[in-house]
Amino acid sequence: MLSTNIKTLKYFFKLTNRISKTYILKSILASVFKAWTPFLNIIIPKLIIDELLGGKSIKRLIIYVVVLTIGNLLLKIINNHFIRIMELARIDLFNKMDSYLGEKCVDMDFENIENPEVLDLKERAFFSIYNLDAIGRTLENASIIIYETITLLGLGYILAILNPIIIAVVLFIVFVNSFIFKKIEKIRFEDNQKAIFDNRAFGYFLRMTSDFSMGKDIRLYKVAPLILKKSKYFTDNLLHIYSRQFTAIGKYSGISNINMQIQMIFIYAYLAMGVIKETIGIGSFTMYANAVKNFSTSIMSLVNSIIEINQMCMYLELFIKFDSIESKNSRGSISTSNIKDFEIEFKNISFKYPNKKEYTLKNISIVIKTGEKLSVVGLNGAGKTTFIKLISRLYEPTEGSILLGGVDIKEYTYEEYMKLLAIVFQDFKLLSFSIRDNLSNKICEGRDDEEIIISCLDKVGFGDDLAKLNNGIDTNIYKNFDEKGIEFSGGQAQKIAIARALYKDSPIVILDEPTSALDPISEYEVYNSFNNLVKGKTAIYISHRLSSTRFSDRIAVFKDGEIIEYGNHYDLIKNEDSLYANMYNTQATYYVT
Repeated sequence: MLSTNIKTLKYFFKLTNRISKTYILKSILASVFKAWTPFLNIIIPKLIIDELLGGKSIKRLIIYVVVLTIGNLLLKIINNHFIRIMELARIDLFNKMDSYLGEKCVDMDFENIENPEVLDLKERAFFSIYNLDAIGRTLENASIIIYETITLLGLGYILAILNPIIIAVVLFIVFVNSFIFKKIEKIRFEDNQKAIFDNRAFGYFLRMTSDFSMGKDIRLYKVAPLILKKSKYFTDNLLHIYSRQFTAIGKYSGISNINMQIQMIFIYAYLAMGVIKETIGIGSFTMYANAVKNFSTSIMSLVNSIIEINQMCMYLELFIKFDSIESKNSRGSISTSNIKDFEIEFKNISFKYPNKKEYTLKNISIVIKTGEKLSVVGLNGAGKTTFIKLISRLYEPTEGSILLGGVDIKEYTYEEYMKLLAIVFQDFKLLSFSIRDNLSNKICEGRDDEEIIISCLDKVGFGDDLAKLNNGIDTNIYKNFDEKGIEFSGGQAQKIAIARALYKDSPIVILDEPTSALDPISEYEVYNSFNNLVKGKTAIYISHRLSSTRFSDRIAVFKDGEIIEYGNHYDLIKNEDSLYANMYNTQATYYVT
């Protein structure tokens, strides 16, 4: 276990130093300074008392008092300065750590984001870092270990002059109490692990109550009492866990305090006997008493910090496991700048999701020529969205390869490859920023053309809605950062998402059921307009409703992960027994009705 903890701490401190180059150095300097602060109030009072009882020199008394007063003032000022420095350094470190973890989550392979085991590890790691403050407590205890070790060396020297037995008594009590503190930390760790599920569940209810999008459903279906009942169940569980924890900790802490008082009684009795026998002066009695008290406090603090760091290592291991998850997907090295032919070819592609036995796609082979419009249709669960996830490199095929311009797509530089794709997924998300920022993403794309933004919005049928907004394209979406932000309808949000894809101006455009919130007429108009807008580009449309198929050059009909029909609309509709004809005619009947 010791070797594991050493490896954990080594990894952690290396990471800390990489994220913040100066934090550890500042912490060491602050700790070294703090270590010497007790000695002024241990040694100088002894000299003052000895002078009062012995030499009675006014001059020396004044010097001692001035040294004690000014010394304490300077120590206080310098110590407060270090506290401010470390507080700012801590805030800076935690901000950078947040950014680091954010980048880790963003850069993680998409398959890990959908992997329950990884999600559970992430939950446990984040609970350790944010709820239990494992990073902050580890750094704080490391600092305590540094300055308490230095303090103990100085105090140990003073007490050794008196009698080494004093040190032995203190160490014995510390040894006994260390088992008590270890037991306390074990109780905390076990109870915190038990509380993870209840904390996670209660967190869901907290997020639910602050999610404005759920407000209508909560009111219409009167589920507030149900939410409160279920959340109370988890809060009661947490209350039970922590009540039991605090009771146990209180019992063990009481035993520890009794041990400490027994220790102090023995030491004060020993010092008092020395004064009575005149082997120790009154000044020395004061110095040794203060030294023993500080020594006992420091060594208990040191032991507690070591025990707590060992405990924090258990939590940090979860964080390190999460941080150590490496990308399996190839990032590629070939530039896309020389691609002239954007033909996409699926060669014998089969795919199954991680930890799944069944294949979602089976032996898919299809060619999408440059500038061709392909509609992918099929019933729910046919594999249509998975087909798009493979093109967009969110997953890599289990078998086979996907070629772009004759080169396997995973060989292309990932960042450059993603610029070739403009995708609108069915579960797209708009950011709580302005409409302008949602479309232009100036930081990454490097361009912000207001006229093109407005033109793209107009082309997808959002022009009339835009004209009604006081701030135009600078209107904020949602109210997270702006009380005047707009909560757009599902149809309006989809139009903005499609306009975002248009603005990106990529050679390959993919729409994965992005018009599901639109009525059939609006959907037809969007597809008709969009089809004209992407002339010369390769376009892939996925939809339950078949509005896109008549605009497409080719149609691929998916069923159970396989392409069972392929051709254009007129060829496929001729076969009345085909799945495509059945789907198309059924929908046409609904529209006519």
